[in-house]
Amino acid sequence: MSDALNAAIEELQTQLQKQLDAAQETKRTINSLRRTMGLEPLYADGSPESAGATRPDQYYGKAFATAAQEYLDRRKQATGAEEIMRGLESGGFDFDALGWKEKTRARNVAISLAKNTQKFHKLPNGTFGLLGWYDQATIRKAREDRPRQSEEESSEVGSSSEET
Repeated sequence: MSDALNAAIEELQTQLQKQLDAAQETKRTINSLRRTMGLEPLYADGSPESAGATRPDQYYGKAFATAAQEYLDRRKQATGAEEIMRGLESGGFDFDALGWKEKTRARNVAISLAKNTQKFHKLPNGTFGLLGWYDQATIRKAREDRPRQSEEESSEVGSSSEET
């Protein structure tokens, strides 16, 4: 069932992107007509980048961390690994060049982002954001708490197995 829902979501995202592209084209046309009339453009910028549209070659030939950072910069919000993967794919990122099989790509994206703590931060809800977006004291505290949780869980497991 989740495969069917994922397929539906992907189809809706494709339709949404087409709608966004059409709206952006309309904005460019309006701006052009206003310039012809000697008026200032009505919309701040008619470029696809300002509308959030991804060029089909946006991430082609870039390192994974660079492409993921650029994608998150454009999104301006924390995002799940699957969505980051789809965004990079739509921007021409070549996962095959990394040797990442299609079946495990989302998992590889999540692992790579989680390991790169110099650029990325994994939030408790499982999404990823850029490290600079968040309060460093909170991040340090989260990092300090993780080993303690692991030790506590280990001791609980050990004590429960000793009791049985």
